[in-house]
Amino acid sequence: MQKTKRLRRRITFAFLFFGAAVILVLGLSLVVALKSIETSVLDEILYTELIEFQKQAENDSQMLESSRSRATIIIYTSSLNEMTSLPEHVRNLSQGIHDVTHKDRDYRVLVAHIDDMRYVVQFDATSIHKRERDFIRLVWLCAIVTLVIAFFIGWGVALHVIRPIKRLAYQVMAFTNQPGESLDLSEFGDDEIGVLARKLQDYHEQLQYLLIREKEFASSVSHELGTPVTNISMAAEVLAMKKDLSVPEHARIRRIQRAVGEMTELIDTFLILAKIDDESNKSDIVCQMEPIVRKVIEQQRVWLGEKPIQVTIETNGQLEVVAHPGILSVLVANLMRNAFQYTMRGSITVLLAPNQLSVGDTGVGIDSTAQSQIFKGYRMNNADDSNRTGLGLTIVQRICEYYGWKVSFKSKKGQGSQFTVLFATGHAPERFV
Repeated sequence: MQKTKRLRRRITFAFLFFGAAVILVLGLSLVVALKSIETSVLDEILYTELIEFQKQAENDSQMLESSRSRATIIIYTSSLNEMTSLPEHVRNLSQGIHDVTHKDRDYRVLVAHIDDMRYVVQFDATSIHKRERDFIRLVWLCAIVTLVIAFFIGWGVALHVIRPIKRLAYQVMAFTNQPGESLDLSEFGDDEIGVLARKLQDYHEQLQYLLIREKEFASSVSHELGTPVTNISMAAEVLAMKKDLSVPEHARIRRIQRAVGEMTELIDTFLILAKIDDESNKSDIVCQMEPIVRKVIEQQRVWLGEKPIQVTIETNGQLEVVAHPGILSVLVANLMRNAFQYTMRGSITVLLAPNQLSVGDTGVGIDSTAQSQIFKGYRMNNADDSNRTGLGLTIVQRICEYYGWKVSFKSKKGQGSQFTVLFATGHAPERFV
């Protein structure tokens, strides 16, 4: 349920990011507002003190020749021509308001020139700045606490939202191993997930109905075609036994036999494909592949005709496969027919190795532009065309996908092809030879 976990994380992180964004905006707004208010208040205090000092100096001119000091405010005065009496840290400041740090103390300083006099109003803002830093720390602490709370709220909401989705996902996944099962709709309410579950159930039932109809149709048609094909085959055998047949007549009978063999193989294939998706048809029989391969080669030799082709079977260890022998016969038959049909001369080699079956030929090969479509089923125009039909190979691919096997190929136009099937390991106690 990795996707469910990722969805849960996305919901949780959405809450977390939303909380972080809100906290960041509020925190920065509070800090900026505090700084702005603090600056405005301090500046107003400085100007008010300067004005008050000037009013007192008008009544007492001696005040202009001395400094005025309070707990947090000091006012320095000097002539513009003689400023050496001023403290060094404010002596060279220009007119206006400044932030000055001197001896680990923070000051807000107002400098003004009025009537050839220099006025310096100094406010000790150390304690204010300390409280400002404490406030910022408090804001960040609240932000962290809020983020933690947002995380747990998001996690809880995600669990609540994901729980029915997770139940639905588990039930849908059960269809893979038990296609006939139905969803337990009682676990879902009347919300959107419940509607989705009911729609999935309706779709699943329709799909199962269509699959059953398709299998029944394929099975019925295959059985109905079996009798006339058998009759044609027997008639062709009787005709072939006549001794007074001419060469063209023998050729026509062989053509009939090839067509009957192809039709018989198609009927068997339809029957296999009609049952291949049924779990009950998965056999635990361990089949020896060499007898099956030899039998299929003899059955498929009709496709060789008079072509100068040498068929070789090489064994490099014993090949045993856990599957129904009929399905293995269809698999090998399609590979051999593919090689027989598209090899005009040369050789065809079948290699049997542990967990591996390989069929190589010196046939027409497959054009590089057509190789991506080789398992998708398309039709060629003539036997010499390298764009061969993919019907048999499509069946091979489907069988391999069903059993968890892997089929691959190597081919070069004009030099031949090699198809390899890698079988899954594992054996069962029952043996078929």
